[in-house]
Amino acid sequence: MNNEERSDEEALVDMWYSQWEEQSVQSIESEPDYETQLHNEREYYTGQLWATFQTSATAISQLYKDRTQGTSYWTPFQTAAGTVTSLYKESTNAMRRMNELALEAGRQKRSKEIMNWARKKRRMIRREDLLAFIAGRPQPTARISHRSSPRPRMMSGSPPSQGAAQSMVISSTPPPSVDPESELHTFREAISGSPMSRRSGRSTELSTFINNELARHCKRPASHDVDMGSPTHKRHKFM
Repeated sequence: MNNEERSDEEALVDMWYSQWEEQSVQSIESEPDYETQLHNEREYYTGQLWATFQTSATAISQLYKDRTQGTSYWTPFQTAAGTVTSLYKESTNAMRRMNELALEAGRQKRSKEIMNWARKKRRMIRREDLLAFIAGRPQPTARISHRSSPRPRMMSGSPPSQGAAQSMVISSTPPPSVDPESELHTFREAISGSPMSRRSGRSTELSTFINNELARHCKRPASHDVDMGSPTHKRHKFM
């Protein structure tokens, strides 16, 4: 009699757990698709920031053009300052929104992975299995004995010497420098397709002016016959 009552109670518990599990699964699966949202908004903000950069580049170029011609440049300055400020604000908002969506997409993906794994394992889930799945490591083949002395493990690997640590710090390479001329090339591309220039009808005139200024001020490319950075060239130069 007692065994029958116990089996009935276990059946009721299993049914309650099954319903509760299904409700939890539905709650997870009913969340918005953050991965798709992240992809769509990344495309949207990329196009928006490029358009804002084009407008800023055109405004700055017009400011420089008016400055060299001796005309009043207060209005062009206001326009350039406003477009650069808009570029900063839109970049900040885009970065914040992308970070939020990326965190939600990562959490959602991880939750679904653990949910699917737990549904396959059902009841008996060992702590080692769960930690191995979360860490992405293979499951342990044997339990580690806690009675062994930690001294052999400490002696198995020699710590790095002070000289090696100093060499690691010294050998760190600085970030690569940015070539100003390559940045100006992107700047010139932005001006050529700026919607601000197309609306004002001065796209060709402004692009021609900036191209002439770049050709006049940018340095000429070095000759390929002589390597200016070679030690041989430097030695002959100072002899």
